[in-house]
Amino acid sequence: MTDGRLGLVLNPRGHMVARKGSVLETAAQALPGVPFLRIEDFSELSTGLAQMARAGVDRLAVEGGDGTVLAVLSHCMDPATGFARMPALSILPGGSTNLAWEACGMMRRDRAGTIERLRELDTAADPGPNVRQRALHVACAHLPRAEVGFLLSTGTLARAMRYTQRNFHGEGRRGAVDVARAVAHFVLTPHRYRDGDGLPLLRASDLDAVLDGRALTGSHALSLMSTLPRLSLGLRPFWGAGDAPIALTHAAWPIRGFRRAVLKILLHRTGPALSRHGLTSYRAGRVTLHHDGPIMIDGEWLSLPAGAELTVTATEPLEFLQ
Repeated sequence: MTDGRLGLVLNPRGHMVARKGSVLETAAQALPGVPFLRIEDFSELSTGLAQMARAGVDRLAVEGGDGTVLAVLSHCMDPATGFARMPALSILPGGSTNLAWEACGMMRRDRAGTIERLRELDTAADPGPNVRQRALHVACAHLPRAEVGFLLSTGTLARAMRYTQRNFHGEGRRGAVDVARAVAHFVLTPHRYRDGDGLPLLRASDLDAVLDGRALTGSHALSLMSTLPRLSLGLRPFWGAGDAPIALTHAAWPIRGFRRAVLKILLHRTGPALSRHGLTSYRAGRVTLHHDGPIMIDGEWLSLPAGAELTVTATEPLEFLQ
């Protein structure tokens, strides 16, 4: 088996895949010798990827949304899956949110061009255009494996993301623009929206975090952290100083002038002046946190006991093939 052997991983239930059809499904027919994993059940992902590892695959094309990319990254970096080294990934957009693809995914091509690029990735010694990007590595004793993704949120932000998934994401209404529309609704009338327990989405929760020795303790409204330079819609909600790989923004409770603060972020007017609203931003190499409220990574809910300890670090730069 030659070096650079490609594997294909498809989530057929990804929103964009279900709406527009799958490129990888077509590619699998055009490239019959390439291993193809169609995820019918995510409980089978570990077994499918382990088979690819044994087959010598070291490049993976993944078609799905952020949750799919999160699952593939997390399993590939789990030693139990069996990859000798982390495969290079080529991400194709296939979900309702596609932040990972926006940041480091495959370049836009027509279907024929994409299949030709995949053929090249399977056979070429030099994989061609690529970017290198760190990801968040989230470890906790209560998780089956570390979660490896790009955006972690706590408190009101995690609550609002889940609410959006459940209440705003109807069929045909699940893209970045629709997420922005949902955010706008929430910002305009934040106290109108209630969680499943009947309490307001916008409320305090306790967060204790240590960022490279700096402590943040007490009630907070929300926090978010990422290794990416910007998020969807071009947002840059981080302004901490230094070059440590993890950017974290923290909103103390209560947020003073909530609507004005969010509007400034949406208008790209971030910076130290947001401290007047209770928002501060930092950079760190390691974050340890305990939180008694919700935590999400890349749109996926982490089911953890209240106060569980999470340790967040950054991976080494990962290779993404374009």
